[in-house]
Amino acid sequence: MNDSVGVASLVEALGLAARGELVAIVGGGGKSSLMFALAGQLPGRGVMTTTTRIFAAQMRLAPEVCTLDEADWRARLDRFSEGLLLVGRVEGERALGVPRELPVELLAHPRIDWVVVEADGSRMRPVKAPAEHEPVVPVGTTLLVPVVGIDAFSKPIGEIAHRPERVCAITGLAERDYLTPHALARLLTSREGGLKDAASAGRVAVLVNKVESAPELALARETAEQILTDAWVDRVVIGALLGEAANGWRVCAR
Repeated sequence: MNDSVGVASLVEALGLAARGELVAIVGGGGKSSLMFALAGQLPGRGVMTTTTRIFAAQMRLAPEVCTLDEADWRARLDRFSEGLLLVGRVEGERALGVPRELPVELLAHPRIDWVVVEADGSRMRPVKAPAEHEPVVPVGTTLLVPVVGIDAFSKPIGEIAHRPERVCAITGLAERDYLTPHALARLLTSREGGLKDAASAGRVAVLVNKVESAPELALARETAEQILTDAWVDRVVIGALLGEAANGWRVCAR
């Protein structure tokens, strides 16, 4: 692994082009925060959406919101001025997702430059392994971003992970055990874990979130070194989406 490089821009850290990107975010540890952060940094006109579900309260974070229940939602694609959040419909505290075929159709719209999709759920846990029906990676994804929080190391698997039994099946650990950098890297590069459905994406960048201290950075870099032994992963991005350490990113590559 090459020594990590510091960059200020999340768009640059992930290696995103100015337009034509369909980004699918999976895993745990800050997917929604990443979606809204990218929407604030990517140039041009773009759409945020989900193929699973998000909290309805998060809709207030978007400059504009539209649902597929609205008769004129396609016309809204021509009219919005900033980032548009498009969801299926709202049911109580949840905003439901759109069909997995829709994001690539949105990207083909002549006035839309990019689409960012939250394509997984984790019950607000920093780490997870997907169930059979997860994730819901959109057709035409150009960049898949598996996300993990560095706090995945802070408690035993049974207390910190979503679907801990699946995490244990992939890592070979017990629910009472703590994840190690080697075990977390194994989870994130497993075709039943972080790289599930990655074959349908153009490229992969893993994001290690919530890294704010020197000890956390050391854990993240050790994990990144293990992750980058997998040829499917182009880069590992380390930093924090929220808090005092936000907006400073380390990029690890081969």
